[in-house]
Amino acid sequence: MLDYKHSNLPTLLKQLADARHRQLLLVTGRQAWCYQQSEQLLTQSSDCLVLSNNQLLSQAIWPDHLHQILGQEFDHLIYDGFSGILPNKIAAAAGTVKAGGLFVLLLPELSELDHWIDSAIQRWSSEGYTPTHSYFLNRWRQLWQRQPAWQISEKHESSLPKNYHPSGPTTCGIEAQQHVLSRITSALINNHTPILLSADRGRGKSALLGLLAAKLPEQPFVICSRHFHALHSCFAMRANTLNQPVKHNSKTLANLSYLAPDALLQQAPSLDSNTILLIDEAATLPVPFLIQVAQLGFRCVFSSTLVGYEGNGRGYTLRFKRHLATHYPKHLDFTLTSPIRYASNDPLEQQIRRLFALECKIKPPTSSYQYSMRAITQAELATNNTLLEQVFSLLVLAHYQTSVDDLRQLLDAPDLYLYGTFCDDQLVAICLAVLEGGMPDPLAQDIINGKRRPAGHLMSQQLATTYGDRHFVSAHHARIIRIAVHPDMQRRGIGSQLLSAVENSLPRHISAVGTSFGLTTELLTFWHQQGYQPLKIGFKQDKASGEYALIALKPRKAPISASYQALFKQGFVYQLRTTYQHLDTSTVTAVLATLQSQQVSSEQLSYLHFLSQSTPNEQQICPFLWQLVTLQPKLVKSLTNISSELIIRLVLQQHATQVVQQMLGLSGKKALVIKLREALQQVYEYFRH
Repeated sequence: MLDYKHSNLPTLLKQLADARHRQLLLVTGRQAWCYQQSEQLLTQSSDCLVLSNNQLLSQAIWPDHLHQILGQEFDHLIYDGFSGILPNKIAAAAGTVKAGGLFVLLLPELSELDHWIDSAIQRWSSEGYTPTHSYFLNRWRQLWQRQPAWQISEKHESSLPKNYHPSGPTTCGIEAQQHVLSRITSALINNHTPILLSADRGRGKSALLGLLAAKLPEQPFVICSRHFHALHSCFAMRANTLNQPVKHNSKTLANLSYLAPDALLQQAPSLDSNTILLIDEAATLPVPFLIQVAQLGFRCVFSSTLVGYEGNGRGYTLRFKRHLATHYPKHLDFTLTSPIRYASNDPLEQQIRRLFALECKIKPPTSSYQYSMRAITQAELATNNTLLEQVFSLLVLAHYQTSVDDLRQLLDAPDLYLYGTFCDDQLVAICLAVLEGGMPDPLAQDIINGKRRPAGHLMSQQLATTYGDRHFVSAHHARIIRIAVHPDMQRRGIGSQLLSAVENSLPRHISAVGTSFGLTTELLTFWHQQGYQPLKIGFKQDKASGEYALIALKPRKAPISASYQALFKQGFVYQLRTTYQHLDTSTVTAVLATLQSQQVSSEQLSYLHFLSQSTPNEQQICPFLWQLVTLQPKLVKSLTNISSELIIRLVLQQHATQVVQQMLGLSGKKALVIKLREALQQVYEYFRH
């Protein structure tokens, strides 16, 4: 293999294969020298994946999307660090290495990582910022100093062991997989409750789904996933049970068929009632979609990887499992823990977990009510791995899809402000903010004109292009990226106090503080209570959470222009008939409660009095209620639940009368008109007081 003095890789590889383990191998030195070593590896391996954007490396590919390599396996893998250190891509690639294989990582000498800048760092940099170092790579160097990896260096002695001996027992998870398979099969035969299946990568989760279809050959199975290519092992296992070759582009095999998420919902009414639905990588799909699938009436298995580059699935674990606990309390939950494609205690898996802090777990805080707040620097995180894991575990908890890319953003993003709340030495809350804006006028005007979209400055650019005001990108702003409080410490005002501390710590030239978050009633209520005014709601739902992104701003100097608040209100109320027609009523009520109010005329009040004393019909009530709500949006919050839902669904979102009757469980048109009159009477009482 690699031709290097003192190299005993052939012996080590045989021992690695005997143990069914995989290993990380660092090849460090000048770029050209590392490429030479890689070429020697390629000549001795017929099945090697080379990830590089440099054509000097034979067979090099640099896929833009992770699903292009998921579901495949290779004897060895070469990752060219000189092409850029992309954590998501590295973590995904590690999962494709077969037992007995190497993950070869090409890098400069480790001593150079303190000042070496890889090309990918620009992804985490903003316009106008030139990176001079990487705390992310500095942390890697420190980790390898404390726990040396296999390394072949151009300048230094190679650090390869004489022999490879597994550090612990090397068990295989096939027996555990078969046990879970048997239990899921029995559950599908005997009841219709939803089934959850969770596992880390390499545990045979997708293969189990193929085996499940083989176990019940008379049952039709539909498997659904965001990417068909990621289902290779599932279809391969089903083909193996049939003694058939795998047809890579075929989406049907015996009783197993693939449907994309949107196609599944469309074709569900025409599916056989005995169909069993398999939802693979459920954590990457919108929670509203998963709830819809659960409500279709079929037997369902929701399978997902909850650690790693697919997304940690917080939306899945927190929201979807909460929904199942409420509506399907007898649902079943299975976990595969032992790997199958390689043996337990795999060195490569352990290295990847260490490099990307994948083992970080939230710890219960002390019972003490005494806590303190202080700033945290990126340099501190790079050297204090315990604190880094505490920070990252809280951030993971606060977001639906945190990937290992976010770890690099945490360490390498410029102008990042971190503040933490501590109980003793335990971090219980964290807030991240980043500076934006401050762009020169020519660039600001190009942004307004749609000619430029410089990196970073997300909030400032979106507001500038929404309102046509270059002040949003020329002035200096701060954006709260995330704020998270340990679940055991919530409802104590810690989040509000921490946010206030961050706001007070920002430089004086910052003219406003803003934030962007997935629109929910709870989050909007929190931010509005802190003085943040909504100014923009996105038009597309997030693929993972199913929520619309909302931008809110809190001025520190001049107040937000009343015209912008009016434009936001008009746009939101108008879009309720189309884009936001299916937004839940509690969220609509929360948004309405943040909007500015206008004076209601004496003529309108007189007409309201007249209607309240008569028996008006739907055609009289609805247009007038629409007028009053657009003038005084906050009034909706003062109504009873059924009245506010009726006004939102019928008047603002303008669903058909029959649809609203069904939504509210009303027996007919007469019952609807009665409820409308009750709502009108409540509006009348609102204005009387």
